[in-house]
Amino acid sequence: MKKLLLLFSLLVLPPVALLRAQDDEDDPDRYRPVRAGLLLQASLAGEQMYIAEAVLSAYPGPGAEAGGFVDYQLARRLLVEVQCILALQSGTYVAAQQDPGFLLWNREGTFSRVADMRLWGMDIPLYLIGLFPAGSGCFRLGAGLFTHLTFRAWSPGDRDFVTPYRRVYSVDDVTGKPRYLLSDSHAGVGLLLGYEFPSGLQVNLGGKYSITDIIGYESERSYARPYKLTLGIGYRF
Repeated sequence: MKKLLLLFSLLVLPPVALLRAQDDEDDPDRYRPVRAGLLLQASLAGEQMYIAEAVLSAYPGPGAEAGGFVDYQLARRLLVEVQCILALQSGTYVAAQQDPGFLLWNREGTFSRVADMRLWGMDIPLYLIGLFPAGSGCFRLGAGLFTHLTFRAWSPGDRDFVTPYRRVYSVDDVTGKPRYLLSDSHAGVGLLLGYEFPSGLQVNLGGKYSITDIIGYESERSYARPYKLTLGIGYRF
């Protein structure tokens, strides 16, 4: 968490100081309205994964997102934006070999080497955004933190293939106890680049990368960190 806060500070504090200084010169009587809007986005989400035995790979897949946001204007060219986004994600897990100690979990406990996955969850980002006038509108450049919550994960071939808390599951051959499973929540940093027209219509490009490791594995050399790229439109009321 300390590393996360330090990284956030390095990303946002220098541009904040510059924007606040410009705002003091341009508009001493700053106006702080609260604004809201809607978002509709396409995504490409995956997991940067490494497992010591190299028995599993994760490949990204397309997704769709919809939600809303609320802005709080700190200054004429500076605002805080909170988003709440429902996300449908997809991806593929591939096991390098048929290891009976490694399961792509299903209700019968049988093994499958390839599993197409679907994930239904929510992203909650918090951005600090600077506004840079250009043309008739303005560019929006932001950085911040986010958290993700997974409601359900499954395989399209069998909706019982994956349970919400056992997306990928491995058992110890001797004890039969879990060696690891993928967590259904994570947190990290996000970047946002967009353009807003005078009508309130927005075009947004974003990226998120999880700093937290979502795999609780017995080897410290193993990790899995989700990432996501988004492209979409928004509308500010």
